[in-house]
Amino acid sequence: MGREPVLRRMPDGSLFCAVYSGGPTEPHDDNVVLGTRSLDDGLTWTSPDVLFRHDARGVWATELFTGGDSPCLFVHAFDAASHYLELQTFRSFYSAQTGQWSEPVSLPGGLSGVIVRQGIVLQNGSWVFPVYWQEALGDRNWRKIDKAYHPHDSWRMMSGALRSDDRGKTFTLHGNLRADLSLWEPNAVEIAPNHLVMLMRAEGTPWKYRSESRDGGLTWSVPVQSDIPCANSKVTLLSWDRRVIMLHNPSDKVGWQHRTPLSLWISDDGCKTWPVKIDLVYATIPGQAICYPHAFIDREQRQLCVAVDSARTHYFFKAPLADFEAD
Repeated sequence: MGREPVLRRMPDGSLFCAVYSGGPTEPHDDNVVLGTRSLDDGLTWTSPDVLFRHDARGVWATELFTGGDSPCLFVHAFDAASHYLELQTFRSFYSAQTGQWSEPVSLPGGLSGVIVRQGIVLQNGSWVFPVYWQEALGDRNWRKIDKAYHPHDSWRMMSGALRSDDRGKTFTLHGNLRADLSLWEPNAVEIAPNHLVMLMRAEGTPWKYRSESRDGGLTWSVPVQSDIPCANSKVTLLSWDRRVIMLHNPSDKVGWQHRTPLSLWISDDGCKTWPVKIDLVYATIPGQAICYPHAFIDREQRQLCVAVDSARTHYFFKAPLADFEAD
């Protein structure tokens, strides 16, 4: 298994990608974090090395943040028997001097139990990380999730956001976005100063849910179903030149086999409408998926860099930003 690539450019100019792997599936206590690097802007990649593993718990990395003083990888450890209910949140820092990642440490202030997604630096300098977590809602043995039913029934996912106003020295948790289904894998973008839009995967429905914040992520509107189709898969939002770029699987059918194509949509009005819709790549094998994009805007080289997976194979591509600039 190889899932959810997390891609960033490192201080030395190389590209680095962390991968969720190990074990036959996820979540599994044999899950590990792999790392691979490219020194030629994505043409070739090193063989994956194990970055983090735990003797008794699964390990998973969901975000590599490079907006601070040094690259920060958010790492999570969990007991697979309880799905992600007993997950703990850590972070590891990369040293440019040694070329090594630090031992994962807890977030300051006791914050844990949240899965951290792609962070953004607001125009005022604050950091906002969309997060989600799993809650036990009763009716089941809280020590172990019953494999006979889907974990989202009584162990629902909720979304919110971590915010830091001091460059990661402290964090605060905001928002408690919930519905009668799981809202998870959130992604956010700033469409105007302190005005954020968050899109979330809504389990079991073919539509993304949407929430907004007009105070930099401190408070959020009640999530509502949007008209953006979703094959129950991850979405990535990026801001560029007064536009929002969205990478996702736009199928209006739920299921693994519908996670194709991977498409790029563009909005000029704060995620209200999407007049530009480009299908980038299709899965080539029946039943295969091409999904879970992780991307960043390379402003220096003026290109969009994207990593995506098919559950076994990972792909990297880039495109010139001139293709997406407003008229």
